[in-house]
Amino acid sequence: MIICIVVLFAKVHGQSVIRSILIEVSNNQTTNLIFPSDIVSVDRGSERIVVQKSISNILRVKADTLFSDTTNLTVVTAGGKLYSFLVRFSNYPSILTLNLGVSERIDQDTAMLHFARRVIHLNNRMHGVRYSIGNVSLSLHGVYTNGEIIAVKMRMENHSPFSYEVGRIAARLGTMRTARRKAEQERELPLLLTEMETSLVRGKQISIIVVLVPKSAFTPTHTLQIQLHERAGERHLSLTVPNHLLLKAYLLK
Repeated sequence: MIICIVVLFAKVHGQSVIRSILIEVSNNQTTNLIFPSDIVSVDRGSERIVVQKSISNILRVKADTLFSDTTNLTVVTAGGKLYSFLVRFSNYPSILTLNLGVSERIDQDTAMLHFARRVIHLNNRMHGVRYSIGNVSLSLHGVYTNGEIIAVKMRMENHSPFSYEVGRIAARLGTMRTARRKAEQERELPLLLTEMETSLVRGKQISIIVVLVPKSAFTPTHTLQIQLHERAGERHLSLTVPNHLLLKAYLLK
């Protein structure tokens, strides 16, 4: 019996313990978690926190409402690695972007995230391109570039009394119609990153959304269509950015 107890004790203490990482979230700022590999699954300890993937390895976390206790968040990435987080509310989170690995991809994704956040806070440069359905509208407020990436800034306004939760965001590439050339069949364009002030836009509120796409995908005849799908709803939004506005993208140095 003594031998069995010793063996059991050794097995228990030989197992590795995954320590939880403490993060802070707010209802008016986004905390970004950047993982070294693709996210496979996410489990929230409470519905008071809202999570959304920007790209395959970046997770955005916000508070849906103020809360006083601590909840948890579990993320599993490709390869079976598990990350455990303790989540608490703070009006002013001390860290808004957390890298959970060191690699060339992490550095690139961090740079894109900073570029998108910079665009969110810029003054509006474009007006007139707009789409609305069910008292929810999406309007173009600017096209920017750093030379390699195109950032499309949009303003979403919810004039209805019902909340709108942004689900899937897609981009499609098309070709201008001319007298000699018919439009080519549209094809979906992979998004590099999406960043928004909030993915849950309540009634009478707004959200600024920035979508990053690769510049290399465009030719002088292309147009860009951004589609926002309402999660568990039918108020899908579609905004077409004309070719001449893409060519006027403002260069950010």
